Amino acid sequence: MSTTVDERIEAACARFLYREAELLDRRRYDDWLALIHPEIDYRVPVRTTRLVNDGDGFSTEAYFMKEDHGTLALRVNRLRSDYAWSENPPTRTRRIIGNVRVDEPVTPDEHAVTSNLAVYCFRGDNPSPVVLTGERQDLLVAGSGGWSLKRRLVLLDITVLGMESLSIFL
Repeated sequence: MSTTVDERIEAACARFLYREAELLDRRRYDDWLALIHPEIDYRVPVRTTRLVNDGDGFSTEAYFMKEDHGTLALRVNRLRSDYAWSENPPTRTRRIIGNVRVDEPVTPDEHAVTSNLAVYCFRGDNPSPVVLTGERQDLLVAGSGGWSLKRRLVLLDITVLGMESLSIFL
């Protein structure tokens, strides 16, 4: 994190991420989708167990999620339908966002924000959650209507999800 980033910007970016987590945990998907920039690039690459071609341990071809605004909207609509079998009953989640770091602005209105994420996922009456942890690399855009999420790259710590599908948003 740069020392030249305005503290008000840092606080606003952190508040955005906390608000987003709250909306997702409460399954307020339409409100969450309203925070998503029309040009969103949302990716969760598969972690590999070894470095390939001097890579960083993440696939550039396989993704748990690789979405744009249209596919995110389709996922939200499906979650409201009778056809969201993987979410019947819905997964109960608790997102913990921490270690929020804001870099110097990409443009005057765009800020690269990195944060750590832990999502506790409870299914049915199973008392043991699946816990997903990782780092998120986001691009937040300030606009007249507030902040929006334009890019998200989620680098999960695990190689195997521990759940049948990734039907929640990270």
